[in-house]
Amino acid sequence: MDRIDMLNNIASFTSIKTTVKIENEATKTPMQILEEALEYSKFGYFNYKLMFATLMAVFSYTSVTTTSSYILSSAECDLNMSIMQKGLLNAMPFFGQVAAAPFTGFVTDALGRKMFLVWGHAGMLACALLEGTSQSYWMLLLGKLLDGIFLSFTFSATAVMVTEFTHKGVRDKVLLVYSSFMSSSLILCALVAWGILTKPWDFIIIKGYLEFHPWNMYLYSTALSSLIAMILYIHLPESPKFLLTLGKESEALEVIKRIYHENSGQPKDSFPITSFNASGVHFTPENISIKKQLTNALFQSKELFMRPLIFVLMLFATSTFVNLFAYSALRLWFPQISTIIENHQSKHGGETDRFCVMIDGYTSELANNVSLAAASNSISDVCVPHPAGADTYINGIILGFLSLALILISTAVVDFIGQKLLMFVLFIACATCSAALYWTSSSLSIGLLLAGTCALMQCALSLQNTVLMRSVPTSVRALALTLIIMLGRVGSLVGSVLFPVMLEGGCMFPFMTLSIITLGVAGLVYFFPNPKKENAEAGDK
Repeated sequence: MDRIDMLNNIASFTSIKTTVKIENEATKTPMQILEEALEYSKFGYFNYKLMFATLMAVFSYTSVTTTSSYILSSAECDLNMSIMQKGLLNAMPFFGQVAAAPFTGFVTDALGRKMFLVWGHAGMLACALLEGTSQSYWMLLLGKLLDGIFLSFTFSATAVMVTEFTHKGVRDKVLLVYSSFMSSSLILCALVAWGILTKPWDFIIIKGYLEFHPWNMYLYSTALSSLIAMILYIHLPESPKFLLTLGKESEALEVIKRIYHENSGQPKDSFPITSFNASGVHFTPENISIKKQLTNALFQSKELFMRPLIFVLMLFATSTFVNLFAYSALRLWFPQISTIIENHQSKHGGETDRFCVMIDGYTSELANNVSLAAASNSISDVCVPHPAGADTYINGIILGFLSLALILISTAVVDFIGQKLLMFVLFIACATCSAALYWTSSSLSIGLLLAGTCALMQCALSLQNTVLMRSVPTSVRALALTLIIMLGRVGSLVGSVLFPVMLEGGCMFPFMTLSIITLGVAGLVYFFPNPKKENAEAGDK
């Protein structure tokens, strides 16, 4: 009798266990099932294709914001640029991004990621050709403005695509690898600039109307990455998470089966998950018009401006604005500062003064040149070019390698010490490097401190974006990212324009300002959400 009771108890326990399991399966959301499907598909050949396309996309938009900083010294006399015009040229892509950002974020959430990645890179390709053909400052300025608009279409969609094709087990690390592409792009931009801008290439087709210099060739070269990115994205599918938010379950399932097939080599029919509906029944929605999709996206976007997401949005927007105010100003003026130091050394027999003595000497000389030009009513008669030497490009490469090293270190340690603590440490180190410039006189230490400041801040921004991508639901993710990037680009814009103004007011003023505001951002890190605790089960929203 005891044995029979024991068997009955075991059967009862097994029945309860099975019932709980069934109930748990029945309560899974479609997004949780999709997350399981991504995990089952593994990380393989398909993801490597996507990451290569992402690398080309990142290099493409890095070129948009970086090429101006490398051609400032090379095109200084060809385009008759003052220091304020240089600042405006650096800032112009951010004008375009800010103008287009609210619209592009909304339509990316409404109409998908792929379309804007393809056509955005096509537009950037056309802009690179326009900029390379530029014969005047205003023509180049227009090209950079349009470039910024097309960049706005691609920037947020690039990061969102990487996130939505990657399962939660490796997502944080993949996003940090994605962030390392920025560092790799900085290295590549410096190498290409070094290879082209130092060559004595001058082609005169129609004198005074159609002349090409090394900086024109450099701008032409940036079109290649946009072309490659456009072709690669044409052959990649739409995000399955975006399709699922529209209720297009069959299409999302086909995308997952393709990923599974390419990663494992197994036939699509062997994929075990047949539905993202917990009941196991397919839901096939009616065809939805573009007008209806836009209307649905408008209703969904209200969620972003309600509690608790509105507070997350405000926090990240503030942090991003301040970060990019400091980071973009310093990074975009880094090649020009390196050139100033290099030219100072060549004029003084290789000797180096204190950092601020060299910077103040350059701004005084440039102001005198502008005064002479105004008096003689001609800039070209008095313009003396300050060509960049090898040190300028080497410093750019150092910046890229430092950024890459920090990203890789962060990838290795982020799981052990946490994203928030790591960001705090990076911001404190960044403020220290910026403040230390005042006491520096060695050209090597100046280059390392400038590169270190930029690299530390870039790494912290990458971690911040990782937290943001995990804290916002898929349905409003592109809009949230675009709005935050828009405010960040306003910071970049303001920083790029104000940096030369602050330099004219005294060398240490901009660098101490950067140090102080970076310390302020370090304090904001405490209030950042922790997605691993708050959204650990589904891995996504």
